[in-house]
Amino acid sequence: MTASTTLTALVHDDDAADRDLIARQLRSDGFHVDHFRPDECAVEAVKRHGADICIVGGGLAGLDAFEIARRLRHQTACGVIVLSPRNDEVDAVLALEMGADDFMSKPIRPRELAARVRTVLRRTVVTPANGNGERPLPDDYLRKIDDMGICAVEQSVQVAGRPVSLTPMEFDVLVVLALHLNTVLSREQIITKVRGKDWAINDRVVDGIIYSLRRKMFPDGTGAQRIRTVHGRGYMLVQSGTAPDDPGEPL
Repeated sequence: MTASTTLTALVHDDDAADRDLIARQLRSDGFHVDHFRPDECAVEAVKRHGADICIVGGGLAGLDAFEIARRLRHQTACGVIVLSPRNDEVDAVLALEMGADDFMSKPIRPRELAARVRTVLRRTVVTPANGNGERPLPDDYLRKIDDMGICAVEQSVQVAGRPVSLTPMEFDVLVVLALHLNTVLSREQIITKVRGKDWAINDRVVDGIIYSLRRKMFPDGTGAQRIRTVHGRGYMLVQSGTAPDDPGEPL
């Protein structure tokens, strides 16, 4: 990145005032700024605009900001910053694991955001894209738990080197459990953290997803020990060699 280079930022935020605030700050810093259309594919928009960085603070075309970050990281070479109305550690960790280069909670602090944009660009513009126009994933994008490997960017799971095919909903639940390793989550907490408080499923669906995860990931029958049931409270993904406060009871 040089002083003579005009870089392109694509901005989307559900809040029009925040969207305009971000655009004004970036333009004052010398960026060319475009906006996503509400119904367009984020990956196609990046390629069409030749964007160097995307600031994503809301959903597009039925996808939330986390899924947009994942697709951009997996299919393009642009930098990605996710904005969230919640100052929540889990949101931050999930955004980063899904592929975002940075995460910032609201309210927007324009000059700080601009500084974060420049920091991300210092990393991304010097990272060569591969033959598909994507940035290669560093090793630390793979979350390792015992013999499990979970990559949120590629939505891939391996157990003991064996690929495991999961549905998107199963994968999302697994990621939430992994982010709260050795911690009991109620069914309601799982629903809220995966799809937000308005996710229209019931407790039995969560139970079915847990059953399916155990069956697919641990066909040797150890699933009930790896993803434990704490009766009357919920479920917990357990790492070996640790001592959870309440190890629970397997079904």
